[in-house]
Amino acid sequence: MEEWAEKKVEHGKKKIWIGELSRELPASTQFDGFDISDAQYPPASWYGPNTTLSKLDIFKPLPEELVGKYDIVHLRFFMTVAKDSNIGLVLSNLEKMLSGHLQWVERDWLSKFPKTACETDDAHTQMTAFLHKWFNEADHFASASLNVLAHQHETPLPVYRKPYNEDNLIGTKAVGEKITDPGQKEWFQGMLRQCVEEVARGWWVDFEIVIVVGRKAMVGE
Repeated sequence: MEEWAEKKVEHGKKKIWIGELSRELPASTQFDGFDISDAQYPPASWYGPNTTLSKLDIFKPLPEELVGKYDIVHLRFFMTVAKDSNIGLVLSNLEKMLSGHLQWVERDWLSKFPKTACETDDAHTQMTAFLHKWFNEADHFASASLNVLAHQHETPLPVYRKPYNEDNLIGTKAVGEKITDPGQKEWFQGMLRQCVEEVARGWWVDFEIVIVVGRKAMVGE
């Protein structure tokens, strides 16, 4: 029996990856989905008997029963919570879960935006520059003893432009709520309102998607 896990924390999203893949692979394949909260989980009846959805805080020590359990771990859209100060812990726990491969999927924020912005730029550009904390998954894979097998960029289909951008604003709002400096928070909330107005006028960003696949290093590699 193959064991698959999905670790995904994108607010408001269903476990789409598991839902689609569970229909393509044999019924003997076990799928386990994890999130820090179960508030967004769909009804269990929407999934087959080979799928479970549970709570897991990836920033805490990994439960012993998950160590070495999964042939494949899939992680996506984690940038809103990952930081240079905690990415090592995240990858360490993911590596512990593996007996095989890790697939990490992220939006490439810098594929469409500069690293810096000025106050005359549009709200999306200013917000992206303010939030800029892009990390190279491939570099971090190496530090976690994961051999990089694939590292590629993909452009999503046009049909995903609207939901991706709306989802991005939800994540951006969540990040802004954690800002403690009153002046920065006020500026951020103003920029966010402008972003919402831009989207209402038909503004969208054609983000590229970065996909990195790594394999747990074998003895002697």
